[in-house]
Amino acid sequence: MKNEENNIKDILVKNIKKYRTKHKFTQEKASDLAGITLKYWQRLEMKSQVDLPSLKVLFKIAQALEIPVSKLLEE
Repeated sequence: MKNEENNIKDILVKNIKKYRTKHKFTQEKASDLAGITLKYWQRLEMKSQVDLPSLKVLFKIAQALEIPVSKLLEE
């Protein structure tokens, strides 16, 4: 289970960064759009961070990045 969680986390980190930079958003701008703190956004982009965001937060991130939630989980 841990390996699966780590794989999901790696995919999320990669995609959150990819779509944020595609929009040329800073972490601060993206976190404002998602309605989460900058510190939390920064943690979400760290591979060393062990916790996964809730579904509610995933939807907020996807909305801020103007993508479907499924794009955050694509390999």
